[in-house]
Amino acid sequence: MNIIGTIGIVASAIYVSLQFRRSAKIHQQNFDWNKRIETRKKLDDNRFDSNMFLNEKFCYIGNKHTIPVSEILKKIEEDSQIVVHLHRLLSYYEALANGVENNIYDEHLIKSSRRGSMIHTFTLFKDWIEYDRREANPKYYIKFEGLIQKWINEEKNEQGLEPLGKA
Repeated sequence: MNIIGTIGIVASAIYVSLQFRRSAKIHQQNFDWNKRIETRKKLDDNRFDSNMFLNEKFCYIGNKHTIPVSEILKKIEEDSQIVVHLHRLLSYYEALANGVENNIYDEHLIKSSRRGSMIHTFTLFKDWIEYDRREANPKYYIKFEGLIQKWINEEKNEQGLEPLGKA
């Protein structure tokens, strides 16, 4: 009788363990799905209006060089909305990078849909970002820069090149 009870307890423990594993797998799948949904929502919230506005002011779509701070400041004197749109766009990308770091957004989805424009924006406004950090807050757009640097280094590793120290 004692052996039957022990076998029953062991069988129950195995069954419970299997159920916990199955439940954990289902929860992970649900989490991954919800993360992709939230990422898609955030990507749909893209700042196209800010992109278009800034392109109108700086003609940056075809530009591959960093825009000097002096040029940006001069344009801001002419139209104060430039700084609003610039901060909106950079803050949007910072929010995406922050979400990736905190496992809220799906990095693969963001990378496949926004990688080029994020790297391009960072490259164009790198001097402005550094200026903004000096003038206002040294932590501005740190996550954005970190994500860009990570992607560039991954690409360099795939090509067998030396990773960059800074993006």
